[in-house]
Amino acid sequence: MKSRLTFLPLGFILLGVFVLTGCPPKKKLAIEEKPKEEEKAEETTEESTEVAQVKEGDIEIKQDWTEIPSLQLVQFDYDSASLSDSARAALKTNVAIIKKLPKSVVVRVEGHCDDRGTVEYNIALGQRRANAVRGYYSTAGLAKNRLETISFGEERPLCNEMTDACWSRNRRSATKVKNAEPITVNTNDL
Repeated sequence: MKSRLTFLPLGFILLGVFVLTGCPPKKKLAIEEKPKEEEKAEETTEESTEVAQVKEGDIEIKQDWTEIPSLQLVQFDYDSASLSDSARAALKTNVAIIKKLPKSVVVRVEGHCDDRGTVEYNIALGQRRANAVRGYYSTAGLAKNRLETISFGEERPLCNEMTDACWSRNRRSATKVKNAEPITVNTNDL
């Protein structure tokens, strides 16, 4: 009988602890808190307002290389890094556009090749093409410290067919830009 009596007070204590602690109360929404559905609706409205403020022709120049559609590609003849008259005309247009960009914008000239020739040869040829365009830009008045070059050789083709028309599209240089801080420019102003 004594053993039952020692467990009885312990049982009442445990029962009391469970009753007193119980489940935690449910949180009630404070007056200033909004349900999640209302928050999502406001975020969507804010995003659509931001999109509405974007003008036609706006392009964001980011910290990563950005392609500006108005900057023209330069095509090259087979196994050549020489600038043709049409290439010089395209570069003249590009220079005018680049000069309108903020001075903080860095310009990268990418050299590309078709897939004929060895990988090593095409990397070197792509670099000569990029250097030719960079030289034109420099001579036209763009600061050399704003100009970078890179060769992708045959690694980034625009076309994968085994035809002369396709190969000629891949023999090119492209000009891309980036900025340390993202900025928005309107291509209509360029």
